[in-house]
Amino acid sequence: MTKEERKKKDFPVDELGDVGAAADAGAQKAESAKVSEDAPGSAKPGKAKKRAVEVEDLVEDTSSFYWNTFLLLGGRLLNRTLDWYNGLFSLTPKEKVKVYRNLSLRSLKRHAPEEAMKYLKEWARCDKNDPEPIYQMGLALAALGEHQRAVNAFDKVLRLRPNHPTANYRKCALLVKIKNFTDAIAGLTQVVAERPEDPRGFYLLGLSYDGDGQLEKGIEAMQKAVDLDPEEIKYHQHLGFMCVRR
Repeated sequence: MTKEERKKKDFPVDELGDVGAAADAGAQKAESAKVSEDAPGSAKPGKAKKRAVEVEDLVEDTSSFYWNTFLLLGGRLLNRTLDWYNGLFSLTPKEKVKVYRNLSLRSLKRHAPEEAMKYLKEWARCDKNDPEPIYQMGLALAALGEHQRAVNAFDKVLRLRPNHPTANYRKCALLVKIKNFTDAIAGLTQVVAERPEDPRGFYLLGLSYDGDGQLEKGIEAMQKAVDLDPEEIKYHQHLGFMCVRR
């Protein structure tokens, strides 16, 4: 047997062909796997995990940004509020009086007597010898329907300043409203003596005399109010009612 025949016998052509085909098939499979891994649409597990971590970090960074911004703004507002209070406490007594006076009068103009009372108390505390905040407190209490407390406030004003221009009149008007005619007559007699040209004092005095059962004196006082201000309708009305009952 020749060498060639021995070679063919040991390595048949069909077997070599099968071996080569298997080798080629393995190579093609490896190549296709490599191509599929490198394809743009394919996502490797490692890259997907990395991308998810990046998204979570982005969400955490955004939340941290908004939280830090909120803390920063809140801190600034708190600091401004504290600065305002510190500035208020560092004011001189005269400056505090001015601040509370402006705040209280502004509240009264806005028809907010409850709010005004808070500032008026501070104003009166800063200057205990000034009757003006107490007078304004009387007006605020009257607006709240606290008539007796308002009368007490006007009494205190008159103790601090007996010649206050309107405190006695305001007090007497409230006394008429709560039907304390005896004290009202005493106060209004003084009012009309000090301001005989003002018909309002005579009008209230006429109502007080009438309420106290002194009809003739009431008619006399009401007639004086009509003479001083003949255009005021209510003076004529009350005078007519009293004359009918005479």
